[in-house]
Amino acid sequence: MFRKKKLLTIAVIAVVVGLVGMGTVVATKKNNEGKGMGVSTVEIKKQNIESHIQATGKIQSMDKRDIVSDVEEKMEKMYVKKGDIVEKGQILMELEKTHINYKIKEANMKLDIAYKTLEQLKSDLNVSLKNTEIKYNDAKINHERNEKLYAARGLSKVEYDKSKDELDTAHNDYALIKEKYGNGEDGRDILKEKKEIELLKVQIGRLEDDYKKHTIRSPIRGTIVDTKISESGIVESHIPLMFIQDVDNLEIVTDINEYDAGKVDVGYEVEIKGDAFEDKSYDGVIKYVGPFAKEVQTGQGKENVVEIKVDIKNIDKYLKPGFSAKLDILTRKKENALVVPYETIFTKRDGSEVVFTVIDGKVQENTIKTGIESDLEVEIIGDTIKESDQVIMNPTENIKVGEEVNIGGEM
Repeated sequence: MFRKKKLLTIAVIAVVVGLVGMGTVVATKKNNEGKGMGVSTVEIKKQNIESHIQATGKIQSMDKRDIVSDVEEKMEKMYVKKGDIVEKGQILMELEKTHINYKIKEANMKLDIAYKTLEQLKSDLNVSLKNTEIKYNDAKINHERNEKLYAARGLSKVEYDKSKDELDTAHNDYALIKEKYGNGEDGRDILKEKKEIELLKVQIGRLEDDYKKHTIRSPIRGTIVDTKISESGIVESHIPLMFIQDVDNLEIVTDINEYDAGKVDVGYEVEIKGDAFEDKSYDGVIKYVGPFAKEVQTGQGKENVVEIKVDIKNIDKYLKPGFSAKLDILTRKKENALVVPYETIFTKRDGSEVVFTVIDGKVQENTIKTGIESDLEVEIIGDTIKESDQVIMNPTENIKVGEEVNIGGEM
C-alpha cells in the first residue's frame, strides 16, 4: 500500500546516484599510497528538498444517495433512466395512487360527517339546556311563592312538599344536563365529537403525506448511475430503486498507515495520478484526517491505518467515481537545505547521529540532526558542516577521528 524508505534496493540506487550525480570524488591517483584507509566521499549539497508519502485511494462522490420508496405500490410511470443527469427535486417516478386517493376521500367524508354531527349536537344540546333551565326557573319561582303561602298558613304541607320536590327534581335535571352538555360548546358529548374531528384531521394529514410519497423525487443534483426496478412493476418499500451520485463534486478516500499518519494534516498538497487517466495529473488537498486508527487486514498481516479524504481541485470529465487514484502527498519542503545521501549517516551506540568529513586528508566527526527526508536524500543540520564538505560514504566503526584517509583508495 505504501512505499517504504531506506529499503536495501533504494540504498543501492542511492549509492549509485550519489556517486554519479552528487559529485563523489574519486581520486585519479592514490594520495600517499599506503598511508591511510581508502574511502569514498560525496559533497554536501545545498538544494531544495521535499518529503512525500505515497498512497492509493478510490475516487468517490461527495454526495451519493440510494433512492427508496416509503410505500409499497405498483409503479405508474418512470421519467428517467440510467445515465440521466437530474436536478434536486426532479420527479423520478410516479406510483399508482388509486388506493391512497380512496383512503383520503373516505377520511374526508368521515370528517365532513363529524362536522355536521357536531353542529347538530350543539343545536340539540343548546335547546335541551335552555328548556331544562326554563323548567328549573319556573319550579324555583313556584316554590318561592309556595314558601310564603305556607308561612302564612295559606298552603297545605302536602302542596308545599310537592313544590319542593318539583324544585329539587328540576334543579337536578338542570345540573345534570349542564354537566353533560356544558354551555353548548364544552359538554362531554361536544368534546368527544371535537376529539373525533381532530383525530380525523391527523389521519388525513398522514394520508396526504403518504400521497406525496407516491411521487419520488431526487434529493440531490447528480447522475443516475444504476437502476433496480422489479420486472413486476411492484415497488417494495425501503428497497433501493436507483442510485444517484453527484459526479461534479468528487473526493478521494484512502487509508495511510500509522507510521505516516502523524506526518499529514489538513491542508497538505496532493498530486493525483491514475491508470485510468494515465496522461493527466490533478491537484488535491487533504481536507480530512480521521480522529482514530482502525485495524485492517493486508497481504502482510494486520495493520493500523487512518482514513484521509482528499479534495480534488481541477475536476474534469475524465474523473469518475470508482476509479483508483495514486496519491503523492507533500508533507514537508525546504529551500537551500544541506542534503546528503542516507548512506553517509552513522548512528553511534548512544543513538546520536554523525557524519564524517575529510578535511586536509584527515577524518573529522560532525554531530548532526536529520531533517526532511526524501526518497534518496536527507537534510542534515549541524554546527560544523557546510556546503561542499566531503562526507564519507558508508562509514563504519573502523573510521577514527583524526586518522589520515585516502580518498578513492581501497577501504
